[in-house]
Amino acid sequence: MNPQGFYLKAIIIVHFILVIWASMMEGYLPPAYWAMNLFILTLGVWGVACPESADAILMFLILHLVSILQDIIFIAIHQPLGYDVFERPNSNRVSEFRFSTGMSIVNLILKPFSSFLLYRIFKERGGEYGNINIPGFPNFGNSPTTGGQYENIDQPVPTNQVDSPDDPYGDKSPVHP
Repeated sequence: MNPQGFYLKAIIIVHFILVIWASMMEGYLPPAYWAMNLFILTLGVWGVACPESADAILMFLILHLVSILQDIIFIAIHQPLGYDVFERPNSNRVSEFRFSTGMSIVNLILKPFSSFLLYRIFKERGGEYGNINIPGFPNFGNSPTTGGQYENIDQPVPTNQVDSPDDPYGDKSPVHP
């Protein structure tokens, strides 16, 4: 097994387990949390099924990065609500709430590291960040050194090394009748 395939499978399995553990507590995180994360992990399975496809990994990577922000929003909104509901003195669900909260936070903490691994897998599959184009922005992903439609006035104009004489006919003059 190649290392990129192993890393990709490990990322999918670890995040799948953490999402399931974070979603165990009914009434804590909304169904959108696990639906979003499982959809994103489905893109990872697509990346495993198509080992040459850089597009599958790119989509997985982009949505994985977006899910970091989404997870922060879900946890920030629902953790205080869950705390008010489940952290009561006589509540028998305190441990379950704490475990689900902990797993959602561990999942969130691991996402930047797995994003870095996904980026490396994307590069190993031949993906180039500079080739990502957005309609209406033709040179969006290109670096400024690649040129463009403007002339760089800081650099000297390249000259042709062939000296051209002023006489277009050279040493031979045209034959006159």
